[in-house]
Amino acid sequence: MANTADSPRARALGAELRRHRRAADMTTTQVGEGIGKAHSYVSRVENGKQVPTEADLASLLFVLRVNGDEREQLLELGKAASDPDWLAPGVDRQLAALTEYERTAKRIIAVEPLLVPGLLQTFDYARETVAAFGSSGAEAEQSAMTRLGRQHVLTDEPPTTLDAFIGDFALRNSMCAPEVMRDQLHRLLDRGQRPNITIRVVPMAQPPAEVIRGSWTLMTFEDTRPVVYIEPFGSTAAITDRRTVTRCEAAVDALHEKAMSPAASAELLADLVKEME
Repeated sequence: MANTADSPRARALGAELRRHRRAADMTTTQVGEGIGKAHSYVSRVENGKQVPTEADLASLLFVLRVNGDEREQLLELGKAASDPDWLAPGVDRQLAALTEYERTAKRIIAVEPLLVPGLLQTFDYARETVAAFGSSGAEAEQSAMTRLGRQHVLTDEPPTTLDAFIGDFALRNSMCAPEVMRDQLHRLLDRGQRPNITIRVVPMAQPPAEVIRGSWTLMTFEDTRPVVYIEPFGSTAAITDRRTVTRCEAAVDALHEKAMSPAASAELLADLVKEME
């Protein structure tokens, strides 16, 4: 198996192995001793910096006591871990990877023409929007709890930088109850005052090309390749292809020219709150 690093699957695999190691209450040194490797090797695998060989991965799963279907799934993930892109059905398949991206990102740029970005959502807004797409009440509750759990990256020290470009359609037309949307607008006003968070509203009367194709997120890191994350209907995709990343970087530059300033965006949010009160 190629020793290719930093791919979406490599990061997801590493995140899952770290989760199992912590659940087993083991250190990287103990796991390394169990497979005949240094603790630094285990750390590189957990951080997506190194793709384990098939034999090493099987040994890791044995030491961590991962069995059954989950073992087979992780072995399959390892086999394709050198692929720079990852398209998967459903959101859950990449949730561990997305959480890892957000945890380690230096900067997150979220472009959302129709919804408030997940890292800025209130619990009620998250629950109601998820339910609107057909999830059961219990599924919507769980998804909302998970979404809020990911938001700690914006308040941990040092906090991740978030630049959010939100279409004004998302602020004026909601699938949520009015009181839920009012609370969500208050949340945006509050979050926009934090030094690591910038919120810019994108006018959608004549939608810019950079948002007309849908939502996407560009995440950059200290020492690994940038990732573009998108959620087409019913699936998710994580892309590290340089051409795609370059196009998204150019789109961000264009949006800085076309979106409202942070001050004007905050003024619009305040006006919308007043209209709802």
